[in-house]
Amino acid sequence: MLKAEAAEVFNGAGKVSLEEVSAFREEKARRQEALLEKYAAPLLCLGINIPGEYKRFFLADCSFREGLRFVCLALKAERISILYEEVFEHAGGCAGFISVNAEPEKLKELSRLIEDSHPLGRLFDIDVLRREGGKISRKDSGEDARACLICGGDAFVCGRSRAHSAGELQNIAADIMLRFRRDRLADLVAAAALRALMGEAAITPKPGLVDRANNGAHQDMDFFSFIDSSAAIIPYFRDCARTGFDAAEFPLALFERLRPGGKITEIEMRGASAGANTHRGVIFSIGLASAAFGAFFRSREKIEAEEILGFVASMTCRVTEDFGPNKEGLSHGETIHRRYGIGGVREEARRGFPAVRDRALPALRRALAAGYRLNDAGLAAFLHLLGVVMDTNIIHRSNPETLMEIQKNTAVFLAADPGPQAIAEYAAKLDGEFTAKNISPGGCADLLALSLFLHWLCVR
Repeated sequence: MLKAEAAEVFNGAGKVSLEEVSAFREEKARRQEALLEKYAAPLLCLGINIPGEYKRFFLADCSFREGLRFVCLALKAERISILYEEVFEHAGGCAGFISVNAEPEKLKELSRLIEDSHPLGRLFDIDVLRREGGKISRKDSGEDARACLICGGDAFVCGRSRAHSAGELQNIAADIMLRFRRDRLADLVAAAALRALMGEAAITPKPGLVDRANNGAHQDMDFFSFIDSSAAIIPYFRDCARTGFDAAEFPLALFERLRPGGKITEIEMRGASAGANTHRGVIFSIGLASAAFGAFFRSREKIEAEEILGFVASMTCRVTEDFGPNKEGLSHGETIHRRYGIGGVREEARRGFPAVRDRALPALRRALAAGYRLNDAGLAAFLHLLGVVMDTNIIHRSNPETLMEIQKNTAVFLAADPGPQAIAEYAAKLDGEFTAKNISPGGCADLLALSLFLHWLCVR
């Protein structure tokens, strides 16, 4: 009997008929023979062992693609020339064919290592065919038989005797695929977050902010503070992604599940940065986006940034309730809200980060498509944020009138459609002015990091 998670994995998959399985195997054999004849070289054939009557569904196809990707990388790592690659998709399953220039015995050893070491390897089925035809078995190369998914015995013997039910085998296969998908998600989010945080810190010149050139209006942090802070908070984004992946109750309950970890991560951030507030807004915004991405990633491959931000809006539709009338120990943003009624990053989140969705991300994408260097594209995105964001950090260090003036001047500048050199010159001019006046647009910097994070996450 299938467990709940396994039933979800196989949900929507059509049962494959014996005729379809037979047709798949016949066509697979025909293609193998044709490729052996055409290239006169050993052939690697990759498939996925899915027990039972379900062969094609989302996680099975993802696992197959991962297997093909990893096998090709392993061949290149061993400097084995790939002569030809082909993928065959059918209702009865998927098969990958790779003609290579190498000794078949070496290929069999490599395939065994992959099957025994990769997290999905227990489901991989990698056959090695000689130039003249004929498959090399594990026994032929003196290797142990493949282990049964359940008892660890000889998989062939267990299969022939039907020692385990299809339901038991499907539960194990589903667990292997889900675990790998979840770990893959965490790695993708961590990599995108690291690129975003370090990219935001490195983009230069950012007006009044820490960058590669100077510390802007900040006396309590420098570029290395951002390196240390980034290292401290990256694990939280991995946790947020996994929480989104696992969440049965969302979106509101998902947001509540993130908050305790976010508060702890703020403490870890300050410990890593000698007490400086390097990334508080980023912990909030990228944490939300990581969880939203995780919720989609469980059953989707292609996820758009706009979808992620829409989900964030549904997660945080009540977040402005944080501005309670009797709350003590207010942050700068909460103080600004109480004094001026400006919602800051909470209001941005509640609306799905419109400044990122409608301004920064499109500007970043346009600039990159036009051939801008990442630094210059990031500056363009930053200025588009500066022109519209109600940055509570600027208000905290000055007043609303100063923010309005900055927004107005920046909007006029951008309306002239400036190129990368003009953008860099304008940013440098603002950097001198902001530093002299102790102005730091930290809210815009946080949203730039979110924009970069979404870009790297969604361009895979």
